[in-house]
Amino acid sequence: MNAAWTDLGDGVLVRQSRRYAMNSVALLDPEHSVLVDPGILPSELDDMAAVVAAVAPRAVTLIFSHHHWDHVLGRTWWPQADTLGHDGFATALTADAAHAVDEANRVATEAGERWPQAYRPFEPDHAVSGLHFRRIDPWRLVLRSAPGHCPTQLNVHLPDKGILIAGDMLSDIEIPGLDTEPGVYRASLEALMPMVDGGAIEVIVPGHGALARGQAAVRERFRADLDYLTVIERAALDARARGLDAEAAAASLAGMDYAGKTNPEYPTAKLHHRNVLLAYRVAAASHGNGQVPRNR
Repeated sequence: MNAAWTDLGDGVLVRQSRRYAMNSVALLDPEHSVLVDPGILPSELDDMAAVVAAVAPRAVTLIFSHHHWDHVLGRTWWPQADTLGHDGFATALTADAAHAVDEANRVATEAGERWPQAYRPFEPDHAVSGLHFRRIDPWRLVLRSAPGHCPTQLNVHLPDKGILIAGDMLSDIEIPGLDTEPGVYRASLEALMPMVDGGAIEVIVPGHGALARGQAAVRERFRADLDYLTVIERAALDARARGLDAEAAAASLAGMDYAGKTNPEYPTAKLHHRNVLLAYRVAAASHGNGQVPRNR
């Protein structure tokens, strides 16, 4: 097994792609193996397939944390596998199909690779949302809707292992990527806080970046995301109170330090700018009542 893999013990392995530091998770067992977000490049999927084949599981299930292109490209490597995604996954995947094909071809070409089969959107065998408990022997999983980054996002908690597979949240190399008001993302984080407080999360596997291991590191990831949201919300409210426009609010935070600011693979400055504009629109729509949730 190569250095791209991290072994968390008890059959739980994480493979990090050389593109976007995206993490794929393998729960390996001869009875039933589960893969979460297998990807990204063809050669990396070949590597994952070889690791799974070495276990020779009787069944395989694929879980997709959300519909974004970099998380869904592995479907064709396990055509007989059961698949699971959010209730809105299939619709969003179809709407995003052309973009997914373009991005898949781009990253493969840049890596000097080719796809053995063209990517096509698909409908998962099992669609879930809200709070969902699922036993895939020997694995016990708790899936929870986690909107804010996108409406189809799920996080996956392995309570027996203390592991949270977080989707595109809680990263050390990227800020929250908001697709709606910051409060929605905040609510998804706060829904997990009782488990953090109870010590039920010992490891975070983010969609991209390094794992957080140990309760102190776990708390720091939550603090960083929540603090970021608080800063942009307060800046938006302040700009509104001073009669400034959205671009002025964004300009006031252009020098702010945040995760991934200097990462060449991510257009993080553009994302940050867009986040502030979104926070400003929310503040304007609510008439700037000054109510920003206090972080814990």
